[in-house]
Amino acid sequence: MYEILEAEHIVLRKAKPKDAHTMLKHVWGDEAVYRWMLYTPTLTLTDAEDRCRRSIAYQKDHLAWFIALKETDEAIGLCAIREREPGHFEESGICIGTAFQGMGYGKEVVTLLLRLAFMQLNALDFRYGYFDNNVRSRNLAEYFGFQYECSEEMKRPWDGALKRIDTCILTRDRYLAEHA
Repeated sequence: MYEILEAEHIVLRKAKPKDAHTMLKHVWGDEAVYRWMLYTPTLTLTDAEDRCRRSIAYQKDHLAWFIALKETDEAIGLCAIREREPGHFEESGICIGTAFQGMGYGKEVVTLLLRLAFMQLNALDFRYGYFDNNVRSRNLAEYFGFQYECSEEMKRPWDGALKRIDTCILTRDRYLAEHA
């Protein structure tokens, strides 16, 4: 089920056991990354190996991938989408390691996810959410033409921090008008 999605510099691929080390270093254990995420930080190699095994199992039945550099196959992030209800998709997590931010990889990831949703899965719309103070993520949404839809406050499960999530939407018609 959509094992590999390929862009110019990155690939979205299923997790491998060897990814535990780089995911711990670049994503799961990096406070500059996990402060923007809902997931619990992973701080030890043993926990990273366990998390990697869980990711491998999860990715078998879900539209979820690790983001890897095309040239080296090094895992530098993760992403996933899900169908909330028939025809209505949303991202369910996108993150890229701090050392790899600002290089255009986020644009490549979102391009691949939108292409998959609209061109292969026949999405009617696609929702994208981010913490309201995550400027990079907000800029990415604006770049792709997402329109603000709503905000919601929530308590992050792992640390109890109150967060506001802004959600925006891109419709199929708008996507096709820009990418046809």
